Amino acid sequence: MVRVYIVEDNRLVQDLYVMYLSKMGHEIIGQSYNGIEALVDLYLNHRKNPPDLIILDYLMPGKNGLELLHDLQKLNYIKNTKVMLITGVTEQKSSALEMGVSKFLQKPFDYEILSQSIKELAFEETTIRM
Repeated sequence: MVRVYIVEDNRLVQDLYVMYLSKMGHEIIGQSYNGIEALVDLYLNHRKNPPDLIILDYLMPGKNGLELLHDLQKLNYIKNTKVMLITGVTEQKSSALEMGVSKFLQKPFDYEILSQSIKELAFEETTIRM
């Protein structure tokens, strides 16, 4: 089981993530609809026990996904957290990976690809801790 925090401004897409990931057995520890809300919530409410995985959208009001990632890195918040950027903006892939995004998925995607990506990231984490 992976503890997941979701940052997605489209409420329908966010509801689908929650439904699918919960069905897979993952724990959704929080959700935000924009980068500013996520930064505040993650830092204030989840600082002592951060998520294993943050799923980020790129295009959001206030702060985009990469701006949020940059802020979390400056706060030294995500050193043990995987970040998955899921977006339809493919031009951001190389920038995202250079910034330390663990996985990049392009919208639209199949939920089996999401499931497999989470399993791969979880496996990487367990092999690193061994």
